[in-house]
Amino acid sequence: MIAKASTIPHGANAIRYSVNKDRSDIVKANLLPDDISPEAMYGRMMLVQKMFAEKINKGRPLGRNVIRIEISPAAEESRNWTMDDWVHLANEFIHVFDSIDLSEKTKRASSKQTNLKGSQYIVALHRDSKSGILHLHIDANRVDMDGKINDSHKIGKRAVMAANIINERRGWVQSEEIGIRHRQKISDCCIDILRTMDKFSWQQYELELAKRGYQVHLQKNDDGKVYGYSIKRGNSNYKSSVLGVGRNLTPSKIEATWAKLHQQERKSEPTKSIPQQTRTADLTPISLPVINHYDIATDEYHSYHVEIPDAADNIIRQECSLEETHPLAKIEEIQHTALLLFAGYMDAATSIAVSSGGGGSDTGGWGRDKDEDELEWARRCARMANSMCKRRRGLRR
Repeated sequence: MIAKASTIPHGANAIRYSVNKDRSDIVKANLLPDDISPEAMYGRMMLVQKMFAEKINKGRPLGRNVIRIEISPAAEESRNWTMDDWVHLANEFIHVFDSIDLSEKTKRASSKQTNLKGSQYIVALHRDSKSGILHLHIDANRVDMDGKINDSHKIGKRAVMAANIINERRGWVQSEEIGIRHRQKISDCCIDILRTMDKFSWQQYELELAKRGYQVHLQKNDDGKVYGYSIKRGNSNYKSSVLGVGRNLTPSKIEATWAKLHQQERKSEPTKSIPQQTRTADLTPISLPVINHYDIATDEYHSYHVEIPDAADNIIRQECSLEETHPLAKIEEIQHTALLLFAGYMDAATSIAVSSGGGGSDTGGWGRDKDEDELEWARRCARMANSMCKRRRGLRR
């Protein structure tokens, strides 16, 4: 299980997304009715903050007034769960989250503990639009019912620690162990590819990894020389420096690694050489379209890699607009929303849109049409991003 947490300035949009998202279910409402609208839930949270305004922030409203938490067990960890199981996980997470003392690390007395248990919050169950994995969204008031602020310093770290404690209790795989397994699998694949190559070339290396389902992001200098690369597995990216043994798959060492592998093969071959058949495919230059790469972070723990043809990227940059958006929204946020939509990351795109102050949009049935070309798809993604980041009219902030 993994978890993340942050404080956000547009709590109304976050609660609306949590409650109204397609196929979402309310798991629990704490110190709130569960049969009222998201706007009413947010309104009740703001009434509590207004009641204690003089005490908590010298009469000024809190800039980041809602705590947003996402909890995502692995598919095998939550298989066949009932709603009661999700309620139990939410309660357990809140209890552990509140119990973690970060005061020594932060040197702040307020970091000793949070009091989400004594705060208004709503818990909703979502199904990821791309992977189908079930996960929880929690939106909590920054101010508890006693008028104390729930400390937000290193709140993301607090969420990770809470997840790790629960993982250990339940015998679930820690996120660090999952990463180690994935790195080893990718490293073994890279070595196997190097063994099959008659000579080393970045083009063939990238193509062979693509055949095995991996995406490669090469970083080149002005002279076209590769100085770094990363390999994407699912939603995770692994830099070459963490693969292999002793950094032997980094650009500065990979050709020496290839030579060493083939030197070992030559030693084991018979004395009589066997002429190798020339592969015409290796000699034929392959023309590849210009692909732009982006790593878009929705928070300090989650980053999404997007690959998009240059022509489609240009359309997104031209079509995205600040018209009718929240005054604090930035054009980069709208473009990032569109790029994430293009790559199929609906939940991540919605997260960016909500954080920009957007009121969201109806995304039911959203997706690329079967025969839709990339340019038209990019154009639709830009229009959808504009809609998702549009300011919700009639909503007080």
